[in-house]
Amino acid sequence: MKFLKLFVCMTASVMLFTECKNGNAVNDGFLSITDSSESQEVAFEDVATDISIVPLICDEPIDGINSVKCYGSRAVMRATGAESIYIFDDGKLTAKLNKVGRGRGEYTIISSFVYSPSTNILYVQGAGSMILKYSVPEMEHLGTLQLKNVTGFAEHDDSTLICRMTLDDEIPGIYFVNADDGQVRGKLKDVCGLSFLMSPDMAYYSPDHRILAELSSRSVISEVSADINGGEETILRFDFGKDGMPAKFDSIGSDTDLDFIMELGQYLNDHRETVVTEVNKVMVKDGSVSFWYQYGLVGNKHYFRLEGDDIVKYTGFKASGTNGFILPTGLTDDGRYVSVVDLLPETMFDETGNRSPFTTELENVMKSQAFNNPVLVYYNIK
Repeated sequence: MKFLKLFVCMTASVMLFTECKNGNAVNDGFLSITDSSESQEVAFEDVATDISIVPLICDEPIDGINSVKCYGSRAVMRATGAESIYIFDDGKLTAKLNKVGRGRGEYTIISSFVYSPSTNILYVQGAGSMILKYSVPEMEHLGTLQLKNVTGFAEHDDSTLICRMTLDDEIPGIYFVNADDGQVRGKLKDVCGLSFLMSPDMAYYSPDHRILAELSSRSVISEVSADINGGEETILRFDFGKDGMPAKFDSIGSDTDLDFIMELGQYLNDHRETVVTEVNKVMVKDGSVSFWYQYGLVGNKHYFRLEGDDIVKYTGFKASGTNGFILPTGLTDDGRYVSVVDLLPETMFDETGNRSPFTTELENVMKSQAFNNPVLVYYNIK
């Protein structure tokens, strides 16, 4: 996996040329998103609906929230240098995991996590591919699953995880794994090396939303059957035209020679303003499919939605009277977005006094927070 570190380093500093346009045609179930010459920004208040603001109430400061998953009124989040998991119910802290170390039931870093609301089990991927299990709210260690080269996992059902990983010397694939002992129960499909590296962490996948996204030169979003032997049904096949990754890089893998890896790094460097390297927050609901994408790892984000033959693209999302943007950190189980607002009030808001009802409420809530702790903003996008 040394080439993964190289890939991340090569794409860590990127500038984005933004876009927003209606109109690409879907031909034979395939969509090419190629209109990067068009750009239009939208204000958050102009496209966000059903907005609610929830302050996080806690007796300690919380820093660095970079992943949130919400289940009803429960919010589960990774924070504090990827070393802790906080669980809030109705905005109040009810459980915390912090077991940094090298002993049994401990980890050095949290690279990803999954919470099962039906079993009250928290799955945490530490360094490498071991997945530790903890009871909620007690946070007692329940065991460890020893897997190999996991780049994404989620809960498929009460007893099964779905994992993007490798087995021995096989090519990468999507596997079903017993959540109790880590034994492989079945395989959905193979995936190419580029998909193995670049696809999102499955934070959008759940037993009620078995939606899978695999990003490569020709990406696919599909719905996975509840039956682990039932396969998948393709929802959308797409690429990013000249802004996408060339097909030759799909074959990159753990046995790829150094020259090919360096060629990939050079391509990413040469096209750092025009190549899409991330698709996330994938959602399928009410007859539409949507996701967010960006160029590189630090560029501005684009929102994309396909509903029938209609395409919506947004970028920007700056709220009135602020110096920042309201962008999603996670998804809720009922299909809304959730953003973490963790700037200081004096940094977040400008001096114009030009506030919308939303930013007026947000500013008042932020100023009332102990330790300047973050607040969550929930919303849909119209």
